[in-house]
Amino acid sequence: MQPLALGLGFLTPLLLLVRPAHAAKPSAQDVSLGVDWLRLYGYLPQPDPAQAQLQSPAKLRDAIKVMQRFAGLPETGLLDKRTIDTMRKPRCSLPDVLGAAGLVRRRRRRYALSGSVWRKQALTWRVQSFPQKSPLTAQIVRTLMSYALTVWGVESGLTFQEVNSPHQEADIRIDFAQAYHQDSYPFDGLGGTLAHAFFPGEHPISGDTHFDDEEIWTLGSQDGKGTDLFAVAVHEFGHALGLGHSSAPNSIMRPFYQGPVGDPDKYRLSQDDRDGLQQLYGKVPQSPNDQPTRKPLNPPQPSALPPDSPSTPVPDRCEGSFDAIANIRGETFFFKGPWFWRLQPSGQLVSPRPARLHRFWEGLPAHVRVIQAAYARRGDGRILLFSGAHFWVFQERQLEGAARPLAELGLPPGEEVDAVFSWPFNGKTYLIRGQQYWRYDEAAASPDPGYPRDLSLWEGAPPAPDDVTVSNTGDTYFFKGAHYWRFPKGSVKTAPDSPQPMGPKWLDCPVPDFGPRAPEFPKVTPKPGTCDCQCELNQAAERPPAPLLLSLLPLLAGVASC
Repeated sequence: MQPLALGLGFLTPLLLLVRPAHAAKPSAQDVSLGVDWLRLYGYLPQPDPAQAQLQSPAKLRDAIKVMQRFAGLPETGLLDKRTIDTMRKPRCSLPDVLGAAGLVRRRRRRYALSGSVWRKQALTWRVQSFPQKSPLTAQIVRTLMSYALTVWGVESGLTFQEVNSPHQEADIRIDFAQAYHQDSYPFDGLGGTLAHAFFPGEHPISGDTHFDDEEIWTLGSQDGKGTDLFAVAVHEFGHALGLGHSSAPNSIMRPFYQGPVGDPDKYRLSQDDRDGLQQLYGKVPQSPNDQPTRKPLNPPQPSALPPDSPSTPVPDRCEGSFDAIANIRGETFFFKGPWFWRLQPSGQLVSPRPARLHRFWEGLPAHVRVIQAAYARRGDGRILLFSGAHFWVFQERQLEGAARPLAELGLPPGEEVDAVFSWPFNGKTYLIRGQQYWRYDEAAASPDPGYPRDLSLWEGAPPAPDDVTVSNTGDTYFFKGAHYWRFPKGSVKTAPDSPQPMGPKWLDCPVPDFGPRAPEFPKVTPKPGTCDCQCELNQAAERPPAPLLLSLLPLLAGVASC
């Protein structure tokens, strides 16, 4: 999704407009996500910059009702829990409302048409690139694509011929891609948007179909692991033939992923899908009970593992003891060895399985197997990853330049760090090693004098934390082992309920057997004359901190975000 530039001051009245008096108040993040989602999928028009992105309450309620009708939800016009949960489901990238300058009206038919069709009955197709993380072989992928196209062909009289020569132009070109891939629909990593296709026409991209290569594409998986390639391919080829999204409950053209649809050699379109297709291409003279002739397809053995994907055994996220934890563009990244997990701003994991470090951070040297600290730099948004006595700077996912020594940030030559974080309340970056910390002024691009200082100035913080990060709500969290210590917004003293187990709050893990509390570390009293909490704040940069905005954009690539 594109970032939504709404400040907290604007979100407050929206919170009141989208809930009844008796309902739980939605968070500002949920409201931002909801409005951005409605724009992205065509229910709200894109904002006029001259109008500061304002939407009238009535138009917002109408848009929510149309979305709820489309998704089969009660039409409350409110961003309630069921509506927000539906917005978070994996789905197709394309809008639900086609050419939406405004809202669609209720109509008798459920299917939608793009208004464009192929002007020929015989179409060609080719798979130009194959998935890199899937257990499916290239031959099975090609066979699934053939079956998915045949599903539409038997109901319309269209024929589909695979072409293998790269010199022969194909009408429908199929690619597995990541993040930005030279069209207007970047992928967002594991989960989220799954695929998209382009409507028929005379443009070079017409009919092209793209699948997110960061998904784990499977065939007939019923255990919730992976995404069924055949089901998604049938949906996307519907777009490639001119169909839009449908609100019919059993339609393959519903925008949300619904899981496997059964054997590819037996699957038939629903009546709603047939009606839409035949509105475009006419009916074929056949009995409704005719079955297309398709050879049964045997799925790959469960033991097959995708190349360079998380293979067993993988680290157990519920054990804690992460190498690094960082808030990057509103998502929380948990690094452990050559793996990482991403927690979305909504509090949901992108996937319970970790993603590969080097598949995501492009250009990170192969010898770097552990990230010891990470943070997003204030000002320019660059992302810094630390390992050993060096750090690397990334713009989005791309490496910028060579490794740089930690000494640039004020640490002694050869020193390493346990934790790094940027504190928004004074604009400074803190680097922690053991019981000491250094402070770096990003605006001046130089270390602050008078450091290192004793970590006990952060009252109640554990020594040598695994890492430290600031949440979207402004609280500061120290992590160590399987626990976290929370410092309320703007405070350098732990909350009374600290420490707490991190698994239930952050990683969708059960409450550990050792109970909700961890043994407290011995308290260290600051030396006489040492700067105390209030002094730390007074020594902040004289410029006022920038107002905090909620960032809902997952990191580009959507994206195994993270």
